[in-house]
Amino acid sequence: MQSFITCSAPIISAPLRAPALGVKAFFGSSSQRSFAIRKPAVLRRTLTTTRAEGVARVEKSESDWKKELSDAEYYVLRQKGTERPRTGEYDKFYPKKGFFACAGCANPLYSAQSKFDSGCGWPAFDKCYKGGVIIDVDNTLGMRRVEIMCAACDGHLGHVFEGERATPTNERHCVNSISTKYVDAEPPAGLVEAKVV
Repeated sequence: MQSFITCSAPIISAPLRAPALGVKAFFGSSSQRSFAIRKPAVLRRTLTTTRAEGVARVEKSESDWKKELSDAEYYVLRQKGTERPRTGEYDKFYPKKGFFACAGCANPLYSAQSKFDSGCGWPAFDKCYKGGVIIDVDNTLGMRRVEIMCAACDGHLGHVFEGERATPTNERHCVNSISTKYVDAEPPAGLVEAKVV
């Protein structure tokens, strides 16, 4: 179903298309514009949950998150922000042992052995602890983006890039340093590493 709106405007003779917004505007040689407003296409987002049964959910109000996290941590973890490249604490940090946990809830996410130097400006991992990370696949605007989040608290970690052939798993988890905390200890028993996508 289309609706038409006519209004007075200066003469402009060029088509304008904004398909992502579901709007077509045709500018003619008269002093009137006609807009055809279409129902926007369905945006396809898929939330893939791969939570392990042993991962306990961490539920807090936004005011509690604001009290517990620094402003920068809140911006990245809760508002899905991104730290500037090459500024994070763990970008060039390669420990031999230990693991990385969520900065918001301490859920184990990555082993130290899964971290590698991708040169992207953010810490990179090729696999995560099974069930520790969930993904949100966004296929809108003609491209595929795979967001990674902590499976316990839904804190934003970064994005996964596939198909680069840089690692045996063919995945690069590009993670904000501020979303994680390095733990210099053995990870909890029973954790198994796996691909997330």
